[in-house]
Amino acid sequence: MPVLPLAVACSAGEEKRPPVVGTWTSGIGSIQFLEGGELGEVSLLPAACLGEKSSTPVQFTGTWKHGSFEDAGTGAWVTLTSASGALTCETYFQYFTYEGQERLQLTGVSIADEPFIRQ
Repeated sequence: MPVLPLAVACSAGEEKRPPVVGTWTSGIGSIQFLEGGELGEVSLLPAACLGEKSSTPVQFTGTWKHGSFEDAGTGAWVTLTSASGALTCETYFQYFTYEGQERLQLTGVSIADEPFIRQ
């Protein structure tokens, strides 16, 4: 009786990558995630990057990458630098859906009560 080789394929479970590419808006501003890890137009209140508590939005540039943060789930790590260069930070946007609507929640800042909604 011939012996047939048994092929077993194993693959490590890859972390699910949330679909963050696109433009998102909130009461604290807007952020555009582009393919390839770059940010497009970003206009946020300075407090989003731990800056002053001003009601005037600041233009930012930056990059992003998929990731996760403690128990917040999957989302995107974002590195921001203000156009003036005065503010630089790394922050996390948690991805989730609520009542069928995609949302991003900025974590770690007190002004981030309102989630960002996909446009």
